Amino acid sequence: MDSNKLFFATIALTACLTQLAADICAPSIPAIASSLNTDIHLVEYTMAIYMLGVALSQLIYGPLSEGIGRKVPLAIGIVIAFFGTLICLRASTIDALNIGRFIQGCGTGACACLWRSIFRDKFDKEELAKYGAYLGIFITFIIPASPLLGAGLQSFFNWRASFVFVSFYSIIVFLSFILFFKETSQYHHKERLKLSYIISTFLKLITNRVFMGASLCTFLSYGAFFTWFTIGPALLIKEVGISPIDFGLISFIGGGLAMGSAGWLNGRLVIKHGMRAMLTLGWGLMGLSGIFMLIGYLLFGMNAWIIACPTILFYFGSTFIWPSTFATAFTPFGKIAGYAGALYGFLQIGGAAVLSGIASHLPNTSPMPLALIMLGTSVFSFTIYEFAVLSKKI
Repeated sequence: MDSNKLFFATIALTACLTQLAADICAPSIPAIASSLNTDIHLVEYTMAIYMLGVALSQLIYGPLSEGIGRKVPLAIGIVIAFFGTLICLRASTIDALNIGRFIQGCGTGACACLWRSIFRDKFDKEELAKYGAYLGIFITFIIPASPLLGAGLQSFFNWRASFVFVSFYSIIVFLSFILFFKETSQYHHKERLKLSYIISTFLKLITNRVFMGASLCTFLSYGAFFTWFTIGPALLIKEVGISPIDFGLISFIGGGLAMGSAGWLNGRLVIKHGMRAMLTLGWGLMGLSGIFMLIGYLLFGMNAWIIACPTILFYFGSTFIWPSTFATAFTPFGKIAGYAGALYGFLQIGGAAVLSGIASHLPNTSPMPLALIMLGTSVFSFTIYEFAVLSKKI
């Protein structure tokens, strides 16, 4: 394997750890509630707790990577994620599970934050969007595959088996990263760890209209996407009555095909048609998915198809969003990519934490909350991009 392919494989494995740890236990939410003798809404909330850890920790890993490079912070994060996973594995109460999930998220936050910075170290502009889309194909295989894998592990063993798998995956990622990754940052320096530099750099990003506009679009779009993994299991497994395996198959086959094909199309079309066209297409499809879910539920009541088909369309549409918002936000900030990755990742994962936290407190006896979240976030994202990002560029 040549060096570029080895580099890509190593970063892909590392980038996937965050999403794998987030989604693998989604089909087990009803089983965890039963096992720990707690309310299902409290178990749904562990998804938000995990994402909170991912979001907050990125504000540390980003500046640290600007001071000492990308490799050491990533290695530290993977180790933290491993120990957090062990706590989840041994949890006997919902409080212990929440602690483990938060620590796990604080570790995988390094992966979520720094793979983008590493890509920005290597690529620029449309090329950044192109390779980000191709990596997105790899990541989007993990997203729909994780619930299916978790469902299988639960069916053959129990819900704790998912955390056993994540612990072994963490070890593989750590060894691959230590052996094959070479530092990509050319600008890191210990001077960048000074408090005054950290504050001024974050202020530079926060006051940049294009960066914040693109990041807020991702906050909303990704937040709506992750909401599915929070309340989808309760809707389909608990209310509709399908099995965890069926839930995993819907995510894997429907979601995998949708996200894989969208990632492939985006990688081929973004150079020719531009990022604005891809974003408009993505948000349009996301909004339609919410409309279809609402109409289907009102006309035919709640069943698996009424929920699953619009969700698959949402998967397809959302996959057009992230490579282009990522490239829009990062392109001007190659020399501070670690800080940009930290703040961008904080807002992206923060969207998942906020919206999934809200969703975990909403009624899960109908798909209407999910449909309204899909529709509302797509409309707001499109509006922010048009008025905050494009108007500034013009």
